[in-house]
Amino acid sequence: MNSINIIQGENPLDLLKRCSGYYERPPAGPLVGYAGRDEAGKQYVGMVYVNFAMAERHGIVLKHIALETFIKFPEIARNGDGFCAAPEGGKALAVALATHLGKDYIFPEKEIIALKTEHSREKSRLIWGRHEPKPREKWWIVEDVCNNFSTTTEMIGLTENCGATVVGIICFLNRSFSHVINYTAPNGVRLPIHALVSRTIAEYSQDDPVVATDIAAGNIVWKPKNEWARLEAAMSRDRLVRLINQ
Repeated sequence: MNSINIIQGENPLDLLKRCSGYYERPPAGPLVGYAGRDEAGKQYVGMVYVNFAMAERHGIVLKHIALETFIKFPEIARNGDGFCAAPEGGKALAVALATHLGKDYIFPEKEIIALKTEHSREKSRLIWGRHEPKPREKWWIVEDVCNNFSTTTEMIGLTENCGATVVGIICFLNRSFSHVINYTAPNGVRLPIHALVSRTIAEYSQDDPVVATDIAAGNIVWKPKNEWARLEAAMSRDRLVRLINQ
């Protein structure tokens, strides 16, 4: 495994790129599927994917990201009893945050309610299994990437059903157009969003003319983390073509 050197002051997204955790669609490369769904229940698709899992395997990177998060948002250390991770993407970051501060760490589990299809990922819901919050505890929700906040909403409900409260949201990347600094929970409470990186990333319904031709041709990776090698190969081919054409 190649080691990753930490460069002080480096943009966190550039660090993730050095971990091979960033995909930007090259010409003719595949689209990517996102977790969010449109009003018809179909997955949104797009051209950029941030794969935080590629950073998770590097302990030094996780430690650095946790420390940078604390530096940017010092109130995280002062508030809350611990970190509740969104499976699976928030787990490693939540552990790093909890370990550094000596606070608690929990996570709900996924229960599959519908299998994947040709045009969609599997569907699941969150349930408490190994852990659950206790009454009157205060928790930070931790995700790798935030966008439509459907998982966040579900986790807030799970937490409140146990008599605990959510004090805010922590993520590596917030790519939402509508929730930039705060997120208004279903109970009307405005929760701070503490994102190390904020960058909006466009997403499209599958019948949008921008992506419809590729969808019809099957030029899409519905679950990018499971076919990451295919996406990396597409970017590598594009880099090679550009080098040849220089």
